[in-house]
Amino acid sequence: MSALSIRLATRLTLAVLIVTAGCDGTKSISLTKYVQQVVRESIPVKEFIQQVVRDELQSVTEPLENSLESRMEALERRMEELTGRLDGQQTQLDEVVTQLNGQKSQQDETTPTVNDHTERLSDIAIRMEKHVAEMRKLDTMLDSQQSTLNEQISQQEETATAVSNVTAQLDTIVTQQGDQLNQTSQLATRIKSQQSQLSEINNQLNEQKSQQEETATTVSNVTAQLDTIVIQQGDQLNQTSQLATRLDSQQSQLSELNNQLNEQKSQQEETATTPSGNSKQPPVQAYCDMDTAGGNWTVIQRRDDTQPHQDFYLGWTDYKEGFGNVTKEFWWGLEHLYQLTSSGRQYELRIDLEAFDGIRRYAVYQGFSVSSEVDGYRLSASNYSGTAGDGLKFAVNKKFSTRDRDQDGWSEYHCAQFYQGAGWYGGYVCGWSSLNGRYRDAGKQDWTGIWWNGWRIYESLKKTDMKIRPIRR
Repeated sequence: MSALSIRLATRLTLAVLIVTAGCDGTKSISLTKYVQQVVRESIPVKEFIQQVVRDELQSVTEPLENSLESRMEALERRMEELTGRLDGQQTQLDEVVTQLNGQKSQQDETTPTVNDHTERLSDIAIRMEKHVAEMRKLDTMLDSQQSTLNEQISQQEETATAVSNVTAQLDTIVTQQGDQLNQTSQLATRIKSQQSQLSEINNQLNEQKSQQEETATTVSNVTAQLDTIVIQQGDQLNQTSQLATRLDSQQSQLSELNNQLNEQKSQQEETATTPSGNSKQPPVQAYCDMDTAGGNWTVIQRRDDTQPHQDFYLGWTDYKEGFGNVTKEFWWGLEHLYQLTSSGRQYELRIDLEAFDGIRRYAVYQGFSVSSEVDGYRLSASNYSGTAGDGLKFAVNKKFSTRDRDQDGWSEYHCAQFYQGAGWYGGYVCGWSSLNGRYRDAGKQDWTGIWWNGWRIYESLKKTDMKIRPIRR
C-alpha cells in the first residue's frame, strides 16, 4: 500500500472513530461538537485530500515521470474510485450528522428534566440513606430496649417470686409473734407471781436466819449438855446391850404381826364404796389407803411414773364420771365426790407429792366438799396445814373447768386449755397448782405439766395422790 493510501485510510478511520464514539450517548455533547466541527470542515477535507493526492502524485511522479506514466493512470483511476467512495462516505456522514443533530436536540430537551430528576433522585437517595441510617439506629435502639425490657421482666418475675416468698415468711413471722406475744403476756403475769413468791421466800429466809442464830446459841448449850450425856451414855451402854437382847425377841414378834397386817391390807385396798352412803346407790370401785397418817383414806386422784401414762387432758364427761385404773393413774369422778361429800359428814383432803429426786411433801385441808354439777362442782376447803405450801389458796370456791367447759371466770384466758389439764382454776394467774396436767420428764419446768406452786414452782412432779376421809369426832 502506498503512503497516500495509508494517509487516506488514517483520515477515514479517525472520522469513523469520531462518529462511532458519539453514538454511545455517554459523552454526547462533546462528541457532537467534535462531529459538527468535522462536518463544517468536510469540504476543505475533500479539497485537502485532492490537493494531497495531487501533491503526492507530483512528488511521486517527478522522479518517475518517464517510467511511471502507466502507474499514474492507475493511480488516477484509483483516486477516482477513492473519491467515489469518499462521496458515499460523505453522504453517510451527512446522514449520521443529521441523526446526531436530532439526537442532540432531544438530549438538549431531556437533559434539564433528567438533571432535575437526577437531582431529586439524588436528594431522595440522600434522604433515604439518612432514613435508613435512622432506621438502623432505631432498630439498634429497639433491640437494646427489647433486651433491657426482657431483663427487667425477668428481674420483675424474680422480684415477684421473692416478694411472694417474703410475704409468706412475714405471715408466718406475724403468726409466731402473735403467739410469742401471748406467751410473753402470760410469762409477765407469772413473773409477777414469782416475784411475790420470792418476796415471801426472802421473808422466810430472814426468819430462818434469825432462827439459825438462835439455834447456834442452842447448839452451844447442847454441846455442853452432850459432854454430860456422853458420860451418862457410858453407863447406858451396859443397859443397851441388855435391851438389844430384848429387842431381838420383840423383832421376831413384830415380823409376825407385819405379815398379818399385809394380809389384811391386800384384802382392804380394793373395796366397793357407796358414794352417798345410801345403799340404793350403785357401789363404786375405789382405792383405800390404810397406811398414810392413820389410814382410812379414799384415793380420788393418782399420778405416777407408770407406763403407759393415762391421758388427763380430757373433757367434762370424763371428769364427771371418772376414768383410768384405780391401781395405777386415775380420776375418781366429780359426781362421786359430790355424792360422797354431800352425805352430811365432814371430810378432810390430803395431797401427797413426790419429786423425781425422791423428796416428798404433803398438804392437808379441812372441810373438803364438792358442790353439784349445776353449781359447777365448786370446791370447798379450808385450814391448810402441811409441808408443801398452800397450792389451793386460789382454787377455793372456784368451779371445775375442763378443755371443753371454761368456768374459771377469766375472760382473757381458758386456763384448762392453757395448762392442758383440768381443775378448779381461777384467781391469780389461773391458780397455784395443776395436778391434772400432762406427765412430763424429770425436773422439767413446764406449766403444762404436773406442779404445785407452793413447793417446786412449775417443776414437773413424779407422783401425786389426792385422798379424802371423814373427819373423826
